[in-house]
Order: sequence, then structure tokens, then C-alpha cells
Amino acid sequence: MMNQVNEQIIVGQSDTDFELQEIINSLVSSNDNTQEEKDFFREWIDIVRMKKSTFLLKEGQFINTSYYLYKGCIREYHIKDGEEKNVAFYTAGDILSDGGSNLNNARSSVNWECVCESIVSVFPISVEKEMYRRFPRLESFCRMETEKQYSNYKNAVNTYLSSSPVERYDNLIKTKPEIFQLVPLYHIASYLGVKPESLSRIRNRLRYT
Repeated sequence: MMNQVNEQIIVGQSDTDFELQEIINSLVSSNDNTQEEKDFFREWIDIVRMKKSTFLLKEGQFINTSYYLYKGCIREYHIKDGEEKNVAFYTAGDILSDGGSNLNNARSSVNWECVCESIVSVFPISVEKEMYRRFPRLESFCRMETEKQYSNYKNAVNTYLSSSPVERYDNLIKTKPEIFQLVPLYHIASYLGVKPESLSRIRNRLRYT
């Protein structure tokens, strides 16, 4: 299985890491899946622990893998005028996907970097296609989940564009409070579109209101 993944980015493998093994056991013991589906998961899906600062994807690389995040945080950013611009933070339960671009052999316009040590399942496009071929019902389910997340992403972008930095900060606290435990404030400032000192003022102002 592990030859599907760049082994340089793997900290722990599922057969030597108890936390990873627990995740695998939960996958293959679910009552929602048939035995054939469970066997496929065990054989083909890798659950891996990623070091902080590991890149799952770099700008310009071909998009050929999707990820499901079990633990940790991954930031999505691009570089504009030599400066990193954070555009999203992914936390436990989120899917990192190209939105279908891998079917068109597209290159990425963004970077996915682990902000802290993270645990993900790795879905190369070849494995994803084989899973859909064998289990059509899973394709329908996965497509719906991807479409739902993409819709949520578009709504988040629209809310972001129509909000002030203070409103963006307040929305981030309400929707992803765990971000403030996982992500350095300068990354959060970049996401909000302000300098770190401006974020400090926003935090102080809201603290006393």
C-alpha cells in the first residue's frame, strides 16, 4: 500500500502506530459498510501521520490524491507578489480534494501544508477510481459529500468576501474555534487579510466588548 504515498512525509505507519490502528479498526468494523468494502479499505486505504510543515500538495504539482483529515490542521494557501496568502484551514472531518480537477490532469494553484502534526487517510486517484468501479454506491455517497463540502466552501468564500476583518474573525471563532489552538496567529492574520498587529487589536477589542 505505502508505495502509493511519498514515504518521506510519513511519520507513523498504520501497522506500528496504535492511534492509527484504532482509526483503521473503526473503518473496518463499521456497520455501514459491506464486508467486501471493509476488505477493500483495509487493503488499499493508508492512514498516515504527517509531520508539522509537511506538504501534501505544492503549487504546480499535478493533483492526483485526495485526503480525509482525522486529526490536526492543514492550511491552504497561494503565493501572491511573493507573499503567502492563507485561503482555508482544514480540520478533523474535512476532505481535501481537487473538486474533480485530477480527472483533467490539472496542476494545483494552491499549497496544502500541515500546520501541526496531522493524521490523514490517503486516496490516490487510481484507488478512488477502483473503489468506485467495484462499489458504485460509494461513488454516489462520496460525490454527495464532496459536493456538500464544495457548497460549504463557496458559501464560506462569499461570506468572507462580504465581511470585514472583525466579522471574519468572529465567524472563524463560531465555525472553527479549534483553529485558535492549532494555528499560529500570524497564519490566522493572513487568512483574515490583516497584519498580525491588527489581529491583536481585534482580539483585544472583542475581549472587552
